[in-house]
Amino acid sequence: MADLTIIYLTASLIPDKFAQYQREVLKEAAGNYPIISLSRQPLNFGLNVLQVGEKSLDTIYREMLRGAKMATTPYVAVAEDDTFYPKEHFSFFRPDKDTFAYNQNRFALFTWGQPTYNWRNRKTNATLIAPRELLIEALEERFKKWPNGIPEKLVGELGRPMVEKNLGVTLRKSIEVFSDVSVIQINHDHGSDDRVIRHRKALGPIRAYDIPPPGKTQYSVFFTRWINSTWLLIIIIMRTVCLIKSILTRFF
Repeated sequence: MADLTIIYLTASLIPDKFAQYQREVLKEAAGNYPIISLSRQPLNFGLNVLQVGEKSLDTIYREMLRGAKMATTPYVAVAEDDTFYPKEHFSFFRPDKDTFAYNQNRFALFTWGQPTYNWRNRKTNATLIAPRELLIEALEERFKKWPNGIPEKLVGELGRPMVEKNLGVTLRKSIEVFSDVSVIQINHDHGSDDRVIRHRKALGPIRAYDIPPPGKTQYSVFFTRWINSTWLLIIIIMRTVCLIKSILTRFF
């Protein structure tokens, strides 16, 4: 019996062909883990429910809470519509029941500039593995404290001390973990980060065209221009292994 449910979040803004391919990759990676999808348009993907409220950072966390309450497994993992996951991401680690875990082996690709894998030590909901009851407890406390919505400048990931201090809620533990195979996240014009939308986000300190070993033989990157919304659609078929952990840990 599965011990984890995948909570899939989408604002239903990603171009259809890319979105369909990303979901195919996610479904394969999910294996027997159940999926609850929360979307702004009806979606035939796992158990689907429509999001409520305006598109905002606050809404993202409210939908995470809805998904966690619908799930019945001890753990949940958040999956986003612009991120490609290897199978092991959902199975390689389970945190203690009082701790949030973030898979930090996450490389980003931007839809502008020279195509470059880049890494920075930054927690993101896209790689969150959480005890379900802990996630519910933490988010209910946030929304009880901020019933009319959390201000955009205060919104942030669970288990980040500065975020929880600024929100005036209980500080909860988090841990950084590293899968052997990388998660690949696309930064694009339809996201929620203003720096990304304006193409002002800087590359992370670790950068690569190939991620060894074994390099290009294990993945392909295709770039296709779509007239719709003048952005560069990236379709990635990814099977890659992360940089050696000792290289990553040099930057902590």
